[in-house]
Amino acid sequence: MDDVRLGRYQEYIARHGLTEQQVLDQVDESFGRPLLIVAAGSVIAGFGNDTSDLDLHTVVEEDVASLLPLMSYPNGARIDGVLCGADRLMDRHREMSASTWPPREVRPGDIWAKRKAIDAITRYGLGLPLFGTDDWIAWQQCLEAEADAWISDWYAVEAHRMRAAAQALRAHKPLVAGVRAGDALLAALDRHAASRGESYFKGKWLGEKLERLGDARALADYARAVSPPLSAREVPRYIERVDDTLHSYLGDVDTGSWRWSLQPAVGTSWESFGEQHLVSRWGLRAAVVSAGSGVAEPRTWTYRLSEEWDPDVEALFCEDMLWLGVQQVGRPSGSSE
Repeated sequence: MDDVRLGRYQEYIARHGLTEQQVLDQVDESFGRPLLIVAAGSVIAGFGNDTSDLDLHTVVEEDVASLLPLMSYPNGARIDGVLCGADRLMDRHREMSASTWPPREVRPGDIWAKRKAIDAITRYGLGLPLFGTDDWIAWQQCLEAEADAWISDWYAVEAHRMRAAAQALRAHKPLVAGVRAGDALLAALDRHAASRGESYFKGKWLGEKLERLGDARALADYARAVSPPLSAREVPRYIERVDDTLHSYLGDVDTGSWRWSLQPAVGTSWESFGEQHLVSRWGLRAAVVSAGSGVAEPRTWTYRLSEEWDPDVEALFCEDMLWLGVQQVGRPSGSSE
């Protein structure tokens, strides 16, 4: 098989004096016989070093009690074995295939859950199959074809979401706005790298991905993204430059059906005090709003991407009281549109 992933795998096991069978012997069969074994992680992606572990993601027949890795150390190598029941994995795959991103409705926690789901399932699709039945090998190959679209959609949404956060924070917390602008550019660059074959879903390797692609322009943009301004005076120009750059990476993204969805962040509460309302989060910070304000009561505020936010909505967002999500057209009840 002419696969660069196979070469990386063979180099790793040879370095530790292991045979392929010894690696397969590390798979726990307590929950049934393996249906598919995939080598994944930084070693297979080509970013590992002498201390890196090899991840073995295995599909088994029965439900698994825990998704925590089972670690073994044959010949000093570190092998992390992750087991997943076949039914659970197929349910997750069907859910991923049937859903869109951004979704029709979005809630706090959905972004974290989506990122976790993409990371987990693309390990199977982007890794190196070591063993499998015919049906599961065919499934793995189909999954590999689907993974690129999921990753592209994810980074497109994150780039736009971070850009919106930077614009909102610009007048209130300029240094934070600069960091968020850099985050937007990093997401756009991750999408750019994935579109050119560097699909491993770990942002910490972005610089190495761009170096391997030999993309000098993207590397220069990466250097800008990880070097946000150190003074408020520099922020406006920095955000403008990032905005100009983002257009070149995200120009193909159709955002016409997207909406910003701002909702009370977890731990945020409203208390009435006569003519005013106190909005607080976890009792650690608070803001006062008038009874006639558009944010006097908790709800969802929805805006088109080109639409200005209510100033009080923006202020609460900048105080970390509101969570920013992105959804497709299909407005939730209580929205401002």
